Amino acid sequence: MYEAAAKFGDDMFLIKLAYLSDIFSKLNELNLQLQGKDKHLPHLADKINTFTRKLNVWEKRMSQGRTDVFENLTELAESIDSGATTVLPCIQQHIEALGGFFGKYFPNSATQYDWVVDPFHASAPADFSCAEEEQLIEMTSDSALRLRFPTIPLSQFWLEVEKQYPLIGQKAVGILLPFATSYLCEIGFSAVAALKTKYRSQLNIEPDLRVAVSSIHPRFDEMCGMKQAHCSH
Repeated sequence: MYEAAAKFGDDMFLIKLAYLSDIFSKLNELNLQLQGKDKHLPHLADKINTFTRKLNVWEKRMSQGRTDVFENLTELAESIDSGATTVLPCIQQHIEALGGFFGKYFPNSATQYDWVVDPFHASAPADFSCAEEEQLIEMTSDSALRLRFPTIPLSQFWLEVEKQYPLIGQKAVGILLPFATSYLCEIGFSAVAALKTKYRSQLNIEPDLRVAVSSIHPRFDEMCGMKQAHCSH
């Protein structure tokens, strides 16, 4: 225990600790940005791409000996006579490795949903079938849809597209479902738990009370049709 406590008298250890507190704070900010209502895959991809690009900037600034992006690190380095010059290469390597992991686990996150977010200017993804690419061409050539696109929410636009161009419409709607993270499920379970315990005796609950985790209404008729088609095969 005393050996571990002695590390807090080591300037280099404190500098590394200050950096870790800063980088974990930024990771926590990213984590919070990925949670909440109406978070779909394109939104999450944008946030992750933003963070990855910031990592590149931070790595570059570390190579120049500039620590201003990390508040705790900068404050501690200025108060230590020896400075943080000997630790900065280690920090730079850690940021570079972190960027590598983001690139590994989130490849192509910057552009893979462009066709959903901006269909009238983005190219068709390479994994589109010929029929899907043809429907995208037909849809983006529709002047009525082009005029309607900037006037309504993205999810509503693709729900309307789905009626005329089902191949790409269904694919886009699937991407825009607000279940990219477990946030809505956790909120729903928490609401159910609250109704069953603390508030149950205080509320006049209807027998068929349900908790909605999304404003998108489920289409049970289509689901039943898909199930029957699957069973017939």
